Amino acid sequence: MKKLFLSLVALTAATMSFAQSSMMATLSHEGTITTFYGAQALKEAHTAADDGDVITLSSGSFNSVDITKGITIRGAGMWLNPDTQQEPTVIMGNFTINIPDETTNRLTIEGIYNNNTISYQGNLKNATFIKDRFATITKSNDTSEMNNATFIHCKIMTKLLLRGESTASLVNCLIWEPSDYEGDATSFEFANCVLYKNFWSSIHRSSFRNCVLLTSQIDYELYSSNTAYNCISNGNQFPKWPNGTNTGGIAIESIFKNFKGGNPQDDSNFELADEIKNTYKGLDGTEVGMYGGNMPFDITPTNPQITKCNVAAKSTADGKLSVDITVNGAE
Repeated sequence: MKKLFLSLVALTAATMSFAQSSMMATLSHEGTITTFYGAQALKEAHTAADDGDVITLSSGSFNSVDITKGITIRGAGMWLNPDTQQEPTVIMGNFTINIPDETTNRLTIEGIYNNNTISYQGNLKNATFIKDRFATITKSNDTSEMNNATFIHCKIMTKLLLRGESTASLVNCLIWEPSDYEGDATSFEFANCVLYKNFWSSIHRSSFRNCVLLTSQIDYELYSSNTAYNCISNGNQFPKWPNGTNTGGIAIESIFKNFKGGNPQDDSNFELADEIKNTYKGLDGTEVGMYGGNMPFDITPTNPQITKCNVAAKSTADGKLSVDITVNGAE
């Protein structure tokens, strides 16, 4: 472990990660940067962190840790970026999120890939997930709740389960099997999402705007406790809404350029076919689905990433050192 004080070099290490031979986690705490290395770096950084601190992870695979603090975790991305060749940050294994009620700092996780189960426990409040790829997010037990959670540009590939009085807003996301319990007071708010559910009749009290709803059971309607505007589907989910803005019964093979059904793959991009894109518009006049609205889906993390860093072997005769750095980040 190395301790560095806040300087240009430390600030670069804390806010910009790039592929390197050694995996690295930097912990920013009250102006001091602490650096950890190797597969245990995330666990070690979390142990040392206080509420409100920021952990920045390089590309690479890190062992998981149960998250018990209101911190920010920033990775290098959820998937190999084809434009920059930036490799992802992978958190390996199941983990639980259990932050004490008295914690006032929110949890933020951005730019990570996890292919296991994430369980929330207790009352997780105001958590934000940005540009992450998850497999399953579920409750730890029957008293677990996730209130006012926000998901932006995320992919959830297996299940997102709400329980109790949980609420979640999802913007420009891909969600496979969003689920709730009819007897609970849970609610989803979906905007410009691509969603799959086997039985849409088993989701309640939720809103859908500018979404693409997919199903293998085409004749199961959405309950009337939901609202839907400017959505399309390959099924017949919409007869309860007289507003006339939703369209069902479109063959799934016709909706997307490349996805033709089945389980999604990590590189499935769910871009709309040109005819669908030009025909069906959201409330704001842009296309429905993940690439519409004012925040089209993009895997590039919001925190800047150094994608090229070349430093000359020696300085010039007048003492100047040539440095060529390329930084990439989402707008």
